[in-house]
Amino acid sequence: MSLKFKDLNVKYGISSTSKDCCDDGNTNVSSITALDSISLEINKGECVAVIGESGSGKSTLSLAAMKLLASNAIVSGQIFLDNIDISELTDKEMEDIRWNRISIVFQNFGDVLNPVHRIIDQVAEPLIKNGESRSAALDMSKKMLDHLKIKPGRDVLFPHQVSAGERQRVLMAMALITDPGILVMDEPVASVDAITKSYIAKLIREQVNAGKAVLLITHDLSFAHLCSDRIAVLYSGKILELLPSQQLLDTPRHPYTRALVRAFPMMERAKDLTGVRGDPPSKMSPATGGCIFCQRCTQSIDICSQKQPHAMFIGGNKGDGSYVVCHRGGIATMVCVKNISKSYNNIEVLKDISITLDEGEILALVGETGSGKTTLAYLTAGTIKPDSGVITFRGRDVGMINKKEFFRTVGIIYQSPRDSISHRFTIFEAIAEPLRIHRLFDDNSEKRIKNALKEVHLPDEDYFMQKYPYELSGGELQRVAIARALILEPDLLIADESTSFLDPSVQAKILKLLLYLQNERGISMLFVVHDIGVARKVSDRIAVLHDGMIVENGPSHKVISNPQHFYTKLLIDASKGNEI
Repeated sequence: MSLKFKDLNVKYGISSTSKDCCDDGNTNVSSITALDSISLEINKGECVAVIGESGSGKSTLSLAAMKLLASNAIVSGQIFLDNIDISELTDKEMEDIRWNRISIVFQNFGDVLNPVHRIIDQVAEPLIKNGESRSAALDMSKKMLDHLKIKPGRDVLFPHQVSAGERQRVLMAMALITDPGILVMDEPVASVDAITKSYIAKLIREQVNAGKAVLLITHDLSFAHLCSDRIAVLYSGKILELLPSQQLLDTPRHPYTRALVRAFPMMERAKDLTGVRGDPPSKMSPATGGCIFCQRCTQSIDICSQKQPHAMFIGGNKGDGSYVVCHRGGIATMVCVKNISKSYNNIEVLKDISITLDEGEILALVGETGSGKTTLAYLTAGTIKPDSGVITFRGRDVGMINKKEFFRTVGIIYQSPRDSISHRFTIFEAIAEPLRIHRLFDDNSEKRIKNALKEVHLPDEDYFMQKYPYELSGGELQRVAIARALILEPDLLIADESTSFLDPSVQAKILKLLLYLQNERGISMLFVVHDIGVARKVSDRIAVLHDGMIVENGPSHKVISNPQHFYTKLLIDASKGNEI
């Protein structure tokens, strides 16, 4: 069987008595939207996972599939079990469908399991209701509990006498016992350990391979990846993205999905965790007119606040059904380097380089000294010109953009702060210089400069701001260079060995600052570094430069865990302190 939602809308009626609602104190009836125009199909022999933050509408979707929504739910649209539209069925008609054709694993076992009945009796109940003899039902239930690895003898215990993880598996046994064609699973591993989680994932795949359609509701991205064929991303009642599972984890298309992936701890990922910035929109006063994610998005443009986006199918056609709901077609490309070459005195430094940097992404350029990292960074910054090839910034040729306009948007942290900061400037003047160049220096500038110094963990007192570069250590001056690069709040930061002069403690703080800026401001970074161990802590992707060529380029965790090029393996071994 298959499960299909077509233009499903669910609102919950709210009754409130308040002077703010009505002057006479009468009841004012309103509603909040839980699901908004949901269209999703789970085919026979397929598992589709639905992920999203708490309150996004995931559990409402699972209850709607069973037609078990609360009495105050206002429902429109259609829900099909194969060709049966259950939205038209009565409660009596649904009794013959629930637990036979479709069953559910509820999220909260405390609301489902009867505290005064033995576990095995509760699992057997649907079978007995369908006409099975009690003895046969109990025997089948015991086998099902054994299959779900409930320890021998515990089947005759009461719910409060077993662990939370075991109770969760009892719910799975109740859902599976009648062998339905469709399974709805709402957070089935919320209370289980990693080993049990892996086993449950195996069981779900067994059900899928047997031809069942499985709707999996979960906030656990690694579990969704283990079980599902496709993942739908739900945000405030709307599906924002639908992609194959592996693709969604490695290369999410929507900014919200990327933020969810960055927030979830995975063993293979080393980058520090960050959350989704801001808060979801209020259910009582949702955003109107524009994209529902606009206020939290790091790449929004004018149209995002004015008009609701429509689904854009990946590749331009419906294909496998993958799509993203975004005016910009998902995460947009900020910088595109295409077929770039560069030579100095007939010595070729870069050879036919092509690479991209997305909005809100940190791309680490890694390689030994002389590999061409700094040259590629300066080409991207527009401070030198390529011999051939094209570099575009948000679709515009860097060479054709007004330099003053470009450097208002792009900040550069040069490799040597003593060469990039004039020795005639005080620290205050050095950080203020970009503001003066762009005619942005005003009465509030001193406060901005002090805040910039605090961000890079430097004193903001007058005695420090009146110092000259030669009076600072290398690490202090490097942090001044970082503050100077950030003072204009650029969209793109090009950092050339920005932490090389710093001790490990300060380096850790600066790296955390860069990650904070990425998450909160949506800043993109080209992070030039020779240490691949540092790159894995901050970057989303790693590009490895060797002899002027990019020999490896991919998601950081994949490059680190499964390097493909011998030179990448060499860098990783060297970073670990192994002999090479």
